[in-house]
Amino acid sequence: MRFRYEGVDAGGNAASGHLEAASEREASRQLAAQGITVVALREQRERGQWLRHRARASTRELQLVLQEFATLLGAGVSLATALSSLAKSSHHPVLTAAFAGMERAVRRGESFSAAFRASGLPIPEYFHQLVQAGEATGRLAESLRAGVEQFEYDQRVAAEFRAALVYPSVLVGSGIAAVGIIFLWVVPRFGGLLTQHGEQMPALSRWTITTGVWLSNNAWLVLLAIVALAVGARALWRQPGFRDRLAERAASLPVLGEWLVEAEVGRWASTLAALLNGRVELIRALGLAAGSVRLAFIRNRLSLVARTVKGGSTLSAALREHRALNPTGYDLVAVGEASGELPKLLAALARLYETTGRDRMKRALQLIEPLAIIVIGAVVGIIVTAIVLAITSVNDVPL
Repeated sequence: MRFRYEGVDAGGNAASGHLEAASEREASRQLAAQGITVVALREQRERGQWLRHRARASTRELQLVLQEFATLLGAGVSLATALSSLAKSSHHPVLTAAFAGMERAVRRGESFSAAFRASGLPIPEYFHQLVQAGEATGRLAESLRAGVEQFEYDQRVAAEFRAALVYPSVLVGSGIAAVGIIFLWVVPRFGGLLTQHGEQMPALSRWTITTGVWLSNNAWLVLLAIVALAVGARALWRQPGFRDRLAERAASLPVLGEWLVEAEVGRWASTLAALLNGRVELIRALGLAAGSVRLAFIRNRLSLVARTVKGGSTLSAALREHRALNPTGYDLVAVGEASGELPKLLAALARLYETTGRDRMKRALQLIEPLAIIVIGAVVGIIVTAIVLAITSVNDVPL
């Protein structure tokens, strides 16, 4: 650590500078050994360090530290030693503090699963269930590894979804900006025609030029309205449940809806496979896996599947009864039940849905792009047509 000090040396002169020390107390000892009486002593952080200290840990940083933790346990390192190592590591301060708290709890005699839940790390509920099952069966490292893999799968699906929306969002945003510029700076230049020859113009031309003139004269009001809409949309986006309701609406759309449904079912299959590999009992695993699904109608079907299995039915029959998968999915689950390799077949089903979902994503993008271009081109074409009609109507010479 780097400290800046201000003080008085043995000769009574002012002294200041920097020094490296492990702690503030160690820095004070070094200065006292040099005969400097400390007046002020404070730690100096580089800008990047300060930002890193203040910012929250990213999801990727959380994944890395959990993966490192699982690797340490898998290599035979004791639980307390692994926790202590990560508490003293160079990971984000929020993460090291969480592992330090877990280490203290474990050394006090608390169970690791309880300490892990109390750490407050932002991880899904199924991860806690895997840790609890791994602790009970003595396979904590394997359960942690399964949880990390599932966590990474969830984040990869979410990242693919966000990446898929980047280009259409930029395209639509650019089109809206282009139309706005035309209305604010180009159309108002023809306002004089409206004043002098408004009666001679077609209705389309009058409406277009009137709108452009009004927007130009009230540009600040328009800007405030846009900012208010952006703030309102951000607040709405952060409301709990809003994104799930939005996904529900999107699931009813052609192509995009099929993609969302397959992505959710793939997440369910992958989560269930991880839980079963972690030795979580089937009924509890079905409930947890269903809870990880965001689309309510799919979640309800999978909850009914869990009830039917609890009533004595096989998983493949319950899934078929409630129409929760496609025919390929039913066959894979049935084969997994018959062979005793259900987790492996569920993982294969998740990969299958991931692949088909990616293909549907490409198809959705192929539809969104031309539609956006057509709509933007139509709007610009209407504006240009209105202006051309205004000019020609003014210049018409009666015979």
